[in-house]
Amino acid sequence: MARTTGHTRPVIKDVAALAGVSAPTVSRYLNGTVNVAEDKRNRIAAAIKQLGYEPSVVARALSNREMDTVVVFAANPDAFSTSATNHGAEAAARRRGFLLNIVSLDESDMGSLEQRVRMGLAVRPAGAIVYEYDRSGIEALNHMPKDLPLVVVGGSFGDGDYQVVNAERDGGRWMTLHLLDLGHRTVVHVGRREGPTDNTRTNGWRDALEERGIAVPEPIVVPDDDLDVAVRVGRELASRDDVTAVFAGNDETAIAVMKGLREGGRHVPDDVSVVGFDNRNFASMWQPALSSYTQNFHEMGQRAFGMLYEQIQARRGGAAVPPSRVEVVQGRPCLRDSERAIAR
Repeated sequence: MARTTGHTRPVIKDVAALAGVSAPTVSRYLNGTVNVAEDKRNRIAAAIKQLGYEPSVVARALSNREMDTVVVFAANPDAFSTSATNHGAEAAARRRGFLLNIVSLDESDMGSLEQRVRMGLAVRPAGAIVYEYDRSGIEALNHMPKDLPLVVVGGSFGDGDYQVVNAERDGGRWMTLHLLDLGHRTVVHVGRREGPTDNTRTNGWRDALEERGIAVPEPIVVPDDDLDVAVRVGRELASRDDVTAVFAGNDETAIAVMKGLREGGRHVPDDVSVVGFDNRNFASMWQPALSSYTQNFHEMGQRAFGMLYEQIQARRGGAAVPPSRVEVVQGRPCLRDSERAIAR
């Protein structure tokens, strides 16, 4: 039976007594802030196993003046990208024994943003991750303490000293160039309102047209939550003989445009090629199966926590912080049946 000093639940002093070391040595071993000699580490590990000791999160918070917790300020909380990034960050945090707190930021309620940021920081997190997916994320960055370990996800390149960026602009460029390489003279873009940064799929579409010396028309903007508008746009495009290729800003919009084209008497891909973006799980189930572009938001979340964890460990160990860096997470095209080559 495991020995204790009379407590119902073993505490750090029980581990120290059994291992033959001091309580501060056990604390240093648990926190990983200072190197502990190998023989002592072995004795402490054996004592922890024998006693069934579980470190107290609260006690560690009191000693470190911060919790083993990271707060995520999640802009655009309803979006698929936000949910997928959350899953990646939470999985990485769980592997390191950290708790992930998620504070949703709503661009439609900017008045409460500062208060929500204060509430998220009130638990004394070890660090923060901010999703710069819309204006609320940009504003949240203005309220981050200067000495708090921080990682920015998304945004324009260079918006944070430590940043994880998706190759969204590159993806928009790739999909547009693909349609042009199939023989289409130009590509119509139907998408939602652009975000506040320059790393957008719409800018990638512009880049591709300019690269090929093609005049860049105005993109057709549809509301975020009204796919009926995108269907009407599809019907309007069906009446234009000059429209042979459409790059939609996301898969939902692409499918709505395809519906409108069909209602207007045009067939996909025989008459009009249509591609989407994000590669949602329903894209391959549509008829015809939708060509799209995958962004690995799950990996973005994982990398963001990993980058933050490096800063936290360096700070706790009194070491120099890692060099600033920006990591780019590449996507990939998923070509299916919704586009085809045409003869010039």
